[in-house]
Amino acid sequence: MRLPTIFTFCLTAMLFLTGTPATQAHEGHDHDAPQAVATALPRAEAQSGLFELVAVLGPDGTLTIWLDRFSDNAPLDGAVTLTLDGQEIAAQRQGLGLFVARHALLAQPGQRDIVFTVTAGDEMDLLTATLEVPAAPATASPSADFLGLLRELPVQLGIGTGLLLLGVLVGRGSVRRPLPPMVEEAPAQPGPVPAAQKPAVPRRVAVLSLLAAVASAPALASTTAPGTSAPSEASRRLDDGAIFVPKASQRLLTIRTQMTEAGEASASVRMIGTLVPDPNASGRVQPSQTGRLEPGDRGFPTLGQQVERGQILAYVVPTYTAAERGGLIQNAAELDAQITILEARVRRLTTLRGTVAEREIQDAQTELAGARQRRTAIQPALSGREPLVAPVSGVVSTVRGAVGQLVDSAATVFDIVDPSRLWVEALAFERAALDQITGASATLTDGRVIELAFVGRGLTVRQQAVPVNFRVVNPPADAPIGASLLVTLRTARAVQGIVLPADAVVRSAEGPPVVFEHASAERFVPRQVRVQPLDGTRVVVTAGLDAGRRVVIQGAGLIAQVR
Repeated sequence: MRLPTIFTFCLTAMLFLTGTPATQAHEGHDHDAPQAVATALPRAEAQSGLFELVAVLGPDGTLTIWLDRFSDNAPLDGAVTLTLDGQEIAAQRQGLGLFVARHALLAQPGQRDIVFTVTAGDEMDLLTATLEVPAAPATASPSADFLGLLRELPVQLGIGTGLLLLGVLVGRGSVRRPLPPMVEEAPAQPGPVPAAQKPAVPRRVAVLSLLAAVASAPALASTTAPGTSAPSEASRRLDDGAIFVPKASQRLLTIRTQMTEAGEASASVRMIGTLVPDPNASGRVQPSQTGRLEPGDRGFPTLGQQVERGQILAYVVPTYTAAERGGLIQNAAELDAQITILEARVRRLTTLRGTVAEREIQDAQTELAGARQRRTAIQPALSGREPLVAPVSGVVSTVRGAVGQLVDSAATVFDIVDPSRLWVEALAFERAALDQITGASATLTDGRVIELAFVGRGLTVRQQAVPVNFRVVNPPADAPIGASLLVTLRTARAVQGIVLPADAVVRSAEGPPVVFEHASAERFVPRQVRVQPLDGTRVVVTAGLDAGRRVVIQGAGLIAQVR
């Protein structure tokens, strides 16, 4: 048998021994048959008005216990004691609301009636449950035992080491050695190269493959060794439409519930609004003439900077054409000459006081004062600059200027807003609801809810709707001015139903809104409902749900994604 054939055979045997487990289904799964809808592990659950308990028996005989409060599904910290066939077993605490119990009776097949004694703070209760322990699997055949023995890690390491040594010895024996001097080598003949003169690539490849197989054997054995870890349970949607969510997944998703109660709530109307500054506490800075911008003594104000009323923010230097500037200079010269003449006339009339009428003296003085005022008015146009002053105190929200920029009288250079005084402008399509307003709120884009106070309504219809203004009560400091938000208008009209948080209602795959009823410890049933908005954070369910049910109020969107 040729050497490459020997190495190929060894490699095939090694890969068969180490690779066989990778193609087998690990414990608790069958890759050919579909998975059962029911839970894979034996479990028992019990509940009372105070507590809800789920016990899951693992493959190694360990009983894992989850303890939650019945009303809101929150984990409870306390102590759990089991009574099994008259024997008391204290469960070990593993975390908040998580306990573990071990006993020889839990490994014996059959039906077990268990009494759980639960203590949490000042509350204590007895819960009874029945646990069905499955029978042990049938004894494997001798051939299966032999294959299982070959899959053990020490056996695989031993076989791999032996094959590696065999490959090294055979490789060393096949190395070409020089012939003795007395033996004359035959001259080279054309034709195929003898096997002894071929490169040792196949042998190297075989040795490297054996090393890789031996190195991968521990990993394969670790992934297939039975009993190393309990098979995980995944959430799934059952045939009847309900959703099975194990307690472990409920802890990760932070599922919380609430007991439903029938009551009365105020009907509400929703509309789209915009957050705007209060017109009495905001202002725009605009120049009165065309000019070039210059910064103030402390430079241009920055976004978010606090400014005070009357503070100079920038300057505008007027810009004129040559003809306009020449006309201004001519007018200034004429006014200067006129002022000189009027001053001389006033001095002359003043010296003749008593001989001339007093009225003539006053007229001359008044004419001189008017000429001086006209000269003062045109002086800034020649050499001065116009200051841009803050009209109100607040925060700079917009800056549209730079050094040397040309602006006209219609341009807005700065916007100043008082963040503590904001309004909401909305359009109401239901005019009748505006006559029964009892309150209003708005939901920002990030989910925060702000309270509103009704200010007034307009008489002019805009986009077939009535404009409505609200004042924001205690607005947040980082409120996004100009952003759209959802306004909820509460009216005096009462509606009967069940009030729930808005997060409890999700949109189903079919379209209608649903809520999830916590039917049992690990079973959630979707219920189609009809809802009306109550405010930014609550809704009222008017149909599809009865009082006294446990409804998911936190994590409903995550449960709806289970398929």
